[in-house]
Formats: sequence, structure tokens, C-alpha cells
Amino acid sequence: MKRFKLLVAGMCVAAVVLSTSVAFAKPLSEQQWRKQANAVCSKSYTELHDIQNKVLANLGPNEEPSTAVLADYVEESTPVVNAMIASIDALKEPKALKKDVKKFLAAGSAVQAALQADPAALHSDTPDSPRPNPYVKVSSLALRLGLKTCAI
Repeated sequence: MKRFKLLVAGMCVAAVVLSTSVAFAKPLSEQQWRKQANAVCSKSYTELHDIQNKVLANLGPNEEPSTAVLADYVEESTPVVNAMIASIDALKEPKALKKDVKKFLAAGSAVQAALQADPAALHSDTPDSPRPNPYVKVSSLALRLGLKTCAI
């Protein structure tokens, strides 16, 4: 029993040391932060593209996905999007970008929540049914931050 307590205590100390070192880590330069954030988006978008191909595989070339198909896509893509947002949030952004980074991450989370509530928002815009692009604000903020890969 004593060994177990020592092991748990050691794990707690290691967790505190690790979290403290991350909390006091020096912020990245703007160039480093952009490079790492763009890499996160690139990896995530590759995963999202694979999910899209899988979910839409049975559609014809001019066939629009049903709301149920879009709901499947949103359900499967949500963990990837949440991980992307968390990974970018974990990067230690430079102070000059902090305000815009927070706006970007909040906008990304808001879009994901809105799509979970209404997957039909992903339907294509048509002359008969004009729909606003749910990603406009997120893309605008990404470009403002220099995250070309993150703009949709």
C-alpha cells in the first residue's frame, strides 16, 4: 500500500511540474506560432477531408447530401474540429496576437456548436435557397492572424 501511495504522490508531483513548466513557457514568436497553427489546421483538414469523402461516398456527382448525411458528417468531424481548436489554444501565442487568437478560437467553437445544432447549415448556397457561409467569420479571423491554411 505504501508503494502505491508513493507512486501516486510521484505522479502528482510530475503533473504539477509539467503543468507549471507549460504555464510559464515563453511565448512563441509570431512566425513560430503561425507555422505551428497552420500545421495543426493542415493535419486537421486532411482528416476532415477523409471524413467528408467517407460520408459523401454514396452521392452522385450533382446530388446534394441530405440533412441526415450532413448530421453524420458533423458528428464524425466534431472530435477533429475540437482537437484542432484545443491544439491551437495550447500553443503559447505571442502577446500581440492574443486578442485575435481568442476571437478566432471562440468563432471556431461557435460555428461547430451551431453546426451540431443545425447540420443543414452546411447545405450549399443556391439561387433558390441562399444560405450564408457559416465559416465566413472564422476564415476572416484566420486570415487576419496569417493562418492561410486555417481559412476555409
